[in-house]
Amino acid sequence: MSKELEKALEGWVASRKEGHETFIRLFEQWGKDFNKQLQEIEKLNNGFLKSVQGNLDYIEQWFAKKEREFAELFRRFG
Repeated sequence: MSKELEKALEGWVASRKEGHETFIRLFEQWGKDFNKQLQEIEKLNNGFLKSVQGNLDYIEQWFAKKEREFAELFRRFG
């Protein structure tokens, strides 16, 4: 094999390896960034659910109270 061809193949292999390593670094960084964003979304979601849960408890109590009041009205006037 000629020296020129050998050097050309070595250059091609090195270039391909560098491109592969660059892709792997970019993919790993994307994964880290993606996980960080998922954690932020989860944090926001948990905060939202906590605030809604408190309101849901209040709403459920309110409807239960109204249901008892209407049941009493129907019992008296129905």
